[in-house]
Parts: sequence; C-alpha cells; structure tokens
Amino acid sequence: MDFFNQGVNRMKNMAMELKAKITGEEFISFEQAVTILKSELHYPEDRALHFVKKFDHNHDGRLSAAEFVHFKNKIEETKVKLVPKFKEYDRDNNGYITLEEASYILQNPPFNFPSGKVVMLLKKFDKDGNGKLDIEEFSDFYAEAKATNEEITNRFLELDKDGNGVLSPDEVISVIKELMGYNDQMAVSLMQVFDKNQDGSLDKTEFMQLWSNMFGPR
Repeated sequence: MDFFNQGVNRMKNMAMELKAKITGEEFISFEQAVTILKSELHYPEDRALHFVKKFDHNHDGRLSAAEFVHFKNKIEETKVKLVPKFKEYDRDNNGYITLEEASYILQNPPFNFPSGKVVMLLKKFDKDGNGKLDIEEFSDFYAEAKATNEEITNRFLELDKDGNGVLSPDEVISVIKELMGYNDQMAVSLMQVFDKNQDGSLDKTEFMQLWSNMFGPR
C-alpha cells in the first residue's frame, strides 16, 4: 500500500478544512494536528505530539492559524524532500525503516560507514528504542549520515592533490599524525588496516572507512 501518495490529497483537504475553521478566536487543537501526522506520515502518537508542540510558539497548548500554516508547510516540505528517499529504503512499504534496512544504507555507497559507526548512528536516532525508524527519526538519521558523507568526501578531495582518485601514503599519513597525534609507525599501521586491497594507497571507499572510523557519528 502506497500510503504516502494516497495520503497527500487527504492531508491537503484536511488542512484546508481545518484552516477554514480558524477564524477569530478559533484554534486547532494538538489532537487534530496529531491526527494529521498519524494519518499521513504514520508517526506514533508520542512522537507526533512532540513534533506538533514545536509549532506552538506561544506555548498556549494549541495551534493558531499562523502556527498551523507553519506546521502544514513543514509536513509538505518533509514529503517533498524525504518521502521519496524514505520510500526507496522502506522495502516492505510498512511505514518504517528497520534497523536492518538502515544498516544497509550506511554500509553501502555513498556512505560506506564501518559497522561500529553504523551501530552508534542507529542507536542515536532510534529514539524510542523500538528497533525501527519512523519518518521523523529517519529525517534526522539521514541528514546526519548525508552531512558526514559530504564532510568525508570534501576531505578526500582536499587530500587528493594530484586528482588521481586515490590517496598515497604521503597524502594520508601526515593527516593521521596531525589529527590523531600518532607517530609514523602508528599512522602507517592505521592506514594499512583500511587499505583493503593492500595496494599501498586508499581509494575513496577505503578512505571513507578510515575517516568515519576516526571522526564519524558518535
């Protein structure tokens, strides 16, 4: 069941109806806003309520017309930016990313994170400890994974001074020594651990493993 696409029109209609009711002193209750999130993004109730409260800027326990517009826009923005990616990885289409599915994301291109960092990242973002990520948890999870990946990619390009797509020992070891405080022998040994094909250099995937092991998500 493709609940995301089927829910788009329902959400818009509900939003229009609720917005139409907001006149003068009328407001939208947390309960109504939570219902939208539960119906359209399949948030569990506690997480839906937590999300809704972020838009109660004056802390009066309800959403005004302006607050509701911000709330609705955020839902639509989430759908546009993250729902396609969420659906790509939600292989059984049940509205959650299992930790197994999330592990697959992190251990394969473009991320290539080592297993230890995968475990730490999953624990960090499985906030309710139910062994799966809802779309809000996935939003935070994927944003950090993407930011970490971009940071590592940029670092690789900086170090690859000759632009040949691999890092020589000279390009890597000095950085390890500087950032980790290692001596020559320790730096060489660390590089060798991640030089999986033992060709004396690190390609981008090998460097991803090295860098995320040292400085990745904790």
